[in-house]
Parts: sequence; C-alpha cells; structure tokens
Amino acid sequence: MLTQVVADTNVIAYLLLGTEPFLYEVEPMWRSVKRVLAPAHWQAELANVFWTNLRAGLISFERAQERLTLAKALPITTTVISSLWIRALARAADSGVAVYDTLFVELAERRGCPLVTFDQAILRAFPDIAARPRDLL
Repeated sequence: MLTQVVADTNVIAYLLLGTEPFLYEVEPMWRSVKRVLAPAHWQAELANVFWTNLRAGLISFERAQERLTLAKALPITTTVISSLWIRALARAADSGVAVYDTLFVELAERRGCPLVTFDQAILRAFPDIAARPRDLL
C-alpha cells in the first residue's frame, strides 16, 4: 500500500469523470493510497476541466456541478502555491515544463513521494518523480 502520492489534476479528473481507459488505472491506485496531496491550484484546474467538457457537450452543467461537489469532499491535502513556486519556477526553466505542472513535481519532491500523472511531458522530464498510476501498483 502506498503511503502518499501527489495527484496531478488529470488523475483526479479521470476519477471523477469515470474516463475510460484511464479510470482502470486510477481507481485501484486511489484505493491503495493512504494520503493524496496536491498544490492548491488543482481546484481551479479541475473546474476548468469540467468547463472544457461542458463546452464540448461531453457533460451537462448539472453533472459538472455534481462532480465538483464530489471533488470538494475528496480527502486531498492541499498545499499553498506560494510555498512551492520559487523551486517550481526553477524546475520549469530547466525542463521546459509549465510552472503549473512543476508545482506538482516540486510538492512530490519535497514530500518524498511519487507524482501520479498521465501528462507525457511531466513523465518524460521527471522520470524519477512522476509515474502513471499503473506503475505504482
């Protein structure tokens, strides 16, 4: 059983939206971890994912609201961005990966745990920190 992970917003979104085939990786990982961490901006990113899906006609407004309510209840420990942003900026400058992504990387590094993500740019740039959910089981 994993003690803790940092979860990228895409992992949380796939869990809440039930997005296949990603859900088949996310659900078992989510059940096996004791503590999930994320930088505070995950909430804004998640709301934007639902807005994007709403605009594309993939979900209704009511379903988006329902999923956001569920997201609020998820046991995710949130970290203030300002405690991460200087090192996240340095990581972004070194890797070419956007700061909003390297905030997750920096949090994982500080907490000594993996960052679980499906983001290919993060997986390539930070192979010692980032992993897909299936690779953590």
